[in-house]
Amino acid sequence: MTLHPALLSDMLQDEVSAARVRLGSRIAGLELKGHNVICTLEGTNVGTALLRLDARDYDAEPMAFAVVQPDGTIADRAGWPGQLFHSLHSVLDRPWACVQGTYEYHCWPAHTADRWDALRATLRLPHLLDHLVKRAGK
Repeated sequence: MTLHPALLSDMLQDEVSAARVRLGSRIAGLELKGHNVICTLEGTNVGTALLRLDARDYDAEPMAFAVVQPDGTIADRAGWPGQLFHSLHSVLDRPWACVQGTYEYHCWPAHTADRWDALRATLRLPHLLDHLVKRAGK
């Protein structure tokens, strides 16, 4: 069951605000664009990196994560900063980061027993972004 769009927007705005405080100067920017949370990192091993969390079904489902190009397309392996790139996802057939709390992690065949419902109350956006930013080298 998905949240009403107005409730989702309010919840995401609150979580983005909390994430800005938690991440501080480690990020160059953090904004909410519709249902997408975009985190800009500068000075990574690949230069500027855009981390996108697609929250269209949050929090009934975890956010889908990808490193993206400025046009929104998913970056190839060489564009993923730090230790974010894991492999090509066997189900989604695209690059992914093996990070608990992302859609890609929870639909990976070896992780299906690690249920999102058990984490969703405690694994919120500020914590998830903090972990992703650390894995990106910031």
